[in-house]
Amino acid sequence: MLKRTAAVLVAAASVLGATAVAPAAHAGGYGCAGRLVKTIPVPLKDLLTGKTYYRSDVKLYYNPKSGWNCAVMVKRPGKPRYNAKVPMYLEIKNARWAEDRQKNNIDRDQGDFRRYAGPVKVNGRWKGRGLCISVIAFYSDAEANGQDSGWNGRLYKSRLACR
Repeated sequence: MLKRTAAVLVAAASVLGATAVAPAAHAGGYGCAGRLVKTIPVPLKDLLTGKTYYRSDVKLYYNPKSGWNCAVMVKRPGKPRYNAKVPMYLEIKNARWAEDRQKNNIDRDQGDFRRYAGPVKVNGRWKGRGLCISVIAFYSDAEANGQDSGWNGRLYKSRLACR
C-alpha cells in the first residue's frame, strides 16, 4: 500500500512539475525569451451591439540577462476563428523610439495570422537604466480575404514595464 501511495505521489508531482514548466517552454514557442511580465486582453467591439468581448491577448516578456522586451499577440483557444487567418497588427516600442527609430527601439509585425502575431522585440535598457515600453495592437474579427476589414479590436498601452 505504501509503495502504491508513493507511486501516485511521484506521478502527481511529475504532472505538477510539467505544468509549472509549461509557461516558460511556451514562451520559447512564440520566440520570446525571459519571463512573462504582463498579459493584456485586447478588447473588441461588436459593431452592431457595441458590446465588448475578447479573443486575443498581448503577452509581454522581459529577459533580464539580455535586457530585451518581447511581445506576442495570441488568440485565445476555443474562441471563434481561432485557427482561421485574421488580420493582426502588433507594435512594441521603448521610450527612446521617437529619438532615433532604430530597430532596437521599435518593432512591428502585421499580417493575416492563424494563432499569433509576433514576436516583436525592443531593447529594454539604456545606459543601465530601464526604459518604459509601449504596445499597440490591432485585431480584426473578420477572416482575412485581402480586403480592408476594419480593426474592431484595438489596444494602446504605454508606460508598461517601467523600471
